[in-house]
Amino acid sequence: MTISDARRVFLSHKGANKNLVSDFKETLELLGYEPWLDEDDMPAGTRLERGLQQGMRDSCGVVFFITPEFRDEGYLATEIDYAIMEERRKEERFAIVTLQFVGDDGSDPPIPELLQPFIWKTPTTDLEALREIVRALPVVPGAVDWKDDISGVTTSPKTTTTTTELSDEAKKILIEAVKSKRPILHIRTMGGEYLQVNNQNMIPNNDARTIAMWVAGLEDLQRLRYIKSMGSRGETFEVTREGYLAADELD
Repeated sequence: MTISDARRVFLSHKGANKNLVSDFKETLELLGYEPWLDEDDMPAGTRLERGLQQGMRDSCGVVFFITPEFRDEGYLATEIDYAIMEERRKEERFAIVTLQFVGDDGSDPPIPELLQPFIWKTPTTDLEALREIVRALPVVPGAVDWKDDISGVTTSPKTTTTTTELSDEAKKILIEAVKSKRPILHIRTMGGEYLQVNNQNMIPNNDARTIAMWVAGLEDLQRLRYIKSMGSRGETFEVTREGYLAADELD
C-alpha cells in the first residue's frame, strides 16, 4: 500500500450476501471511507487472485462477514491468507474485523480456523455491526461539514485546515497538484520510485531518505483529506475540496 493510512476497506463476503454487504459499503462511503467490494473495484481483465491481493494491500483493514453462507474455501480462504499477511506487515495500521451474523434459525456460523486467533463480534443489528467496524478501523471517518447543496445557510463554514502542520514536501505536492489538471501519480518500478505531479517527478533522486520524505508528504495530504485515491490500485490521487481550500491558505 503506497499510502499507509488509506481509507480503503476490503469487504470480504460470500456472493449470497452481496445485498447485505452493499448496504454497509454505501454507508461506509457516506462516512468518508472507500470500501473495496470484489469485482466492482477490479478493472476488466484483472486476474481475480491478483486483484484480491492488490485490493488487500491498498486497504487499511478487512471486514469478514461471517454468515451461514460463508465457507472457508476457495477465494475466501485466499482472502484470509492475504489479510493475515497484511496484518503482520502493517501491524497497527491494518485491522482484521470479523463479524459473525446469526442465522435465521438462531445458529452461529463457525469462525474460520485462521480467524479464530483474532477477536470477533456477534452483532445483533446492522447498526451495531457498523459501530464495530468503525471502532476497529485504524482510520477515523471524515470531518463533519455542510453539504454543498444546502441553501439558506448564512455562512457556510469552511473545513478547518491545518496547513501549518504540512511538511515542505506536502505543500509543494499540493501546490503543484492544484495547478495541474491531471491526477497525482505515485508508482514504484524496478528503476525507482516516481511521484508525478503537474508533469514533473517530485522525487529528485533515489536516495531512500529523500523518497521517504516525499512519500510521507503524500501520506499527510491523504490523512488530512486534501487528496483522495482514485481507482483500486492506490497509485493515482486527486485534490479534494478540502485540498483546494488548504491550497488557498498557502498562496
